[in-house]
Amino acid sequence: MKLVLSTIGLLAITSTLAGAQTQTGQRLPSEPTLQAERTATRSRVVGPRVANHAERPKTTKNDTSEPTPVLGNTPIINAAEATKSVSAIANNSAVSVPQRTVAAIDRSRMTASESASTSSRSLALPEIYNVGAGDVLDIRLPNTPTRDSTLYTVLKNGTIEYPLLNGPLAVAGMTTDGIARRLANEIKVIRAAKINVTVREYASHSIVVSGLVDNPGRKILRRESMPLYAVLAESAVRSEASTVTVVHKGKDSPPLALKDERAMATLVYSGDAIRISSGNSVPNQYVYVGGAVAAPGEKILRSGMTLTQVLLAAGANLSATKTAKVARRNPSGLLSTIEYNVNAIGQGRTADPQVVPGDRIEVIR
Repeated sequence: MKLVLSTIGLLAITSTLAGAQTQTGQRLPSEPTLQAERTATRSRVVGPRVANHAERPKTTKNDTSEPTPVLGNTPIINAAEATKSVSAIANNSAVSVPQRTVAAIDRSRMTASESASTSSRSLALPEIYNVGAGDVLDIRLPNTPTRDSTLYTVLKNGTIEYPLLNGPLAVAGMTTDGIARRLANEIKVIRAAKINVTVREYASHSIVVSGLVDNPGRKILRRESMPLYAVLAESAVRSEASTVTVVHKGKDSPPLALKDERAMATLVYSGDAIRISSGNSVPNQYVYVGGAVAAPGEKILRSGMTLTQVLLAAGANLSATKTAKVARRNPSGLLSTIEYNVNAIGQGRTADPQVVPGDRIEVIR
């Protein structure tokens, strides 16, 4: 009996030991999984790296290839080019930056009108102005308070009367800078006087514009010379105008076309006269009226004029006029005469005929 109990106890102890070993063997493989879970937890707590930080390329122990070079966060395929770039930055070499540029003008490919336009616009306006009689000068002493007027008119003899001088000062033909220097030298009551001189009103330089303009007459120049287009802009040229003639020192220039921009840049000077015309004028044509009219003789014929219009231009009394004879030259050179009833024309019973150049009209009451 004791032997049986001892055998049962031994078997129980053996089975207990076997179960303990089995549980220990099952726990061992689970330890790497627990370690991975802890690593993942740490990664979630730390978070990803900041994006603007440079990251080093990841390599494995078995990877024998050379690491890809990077410049900042950008990988560079060609290592030699990367070395050059880094060297240039280290040596503070100039880096080319794209900039806005203006294309140069290729005059060889420009048309004649485009070239003329560019040339005329590139002309700088003359800046010189020589003072003359009638101009009003503004003469000031900086930092010198005064209640007196600073305006002085250039007299007809070309002088001004400045109170700080002993007598009149001749200024005609001088520039404002020259007048300022002259005054500074002539003034004795102020040591090292500084003078500012400007033209307040221009009057001595002028030209005359006439012809097909809405604003003809005398035009004042504010420079010794001005481009023709500037003067014409002030004169308001009419739409039917096409040519300009400049009279300089009594001589007419060749007609200039208003559409020619190079010609419009021509300089005009004080004393010049400018005439604007249509440029397509045709020689006047005439008819000849005689008989019972107040003003017989040669009459200018305009296009489309009728018989009654010519009679009125000659001073005929249409109500008292009975017949008008029109003699016209035929192709053979002989005159053929046609009689018209003026009363019937006036009453609208007969058409009013047109006349042609060279007609001879005789009015009979």
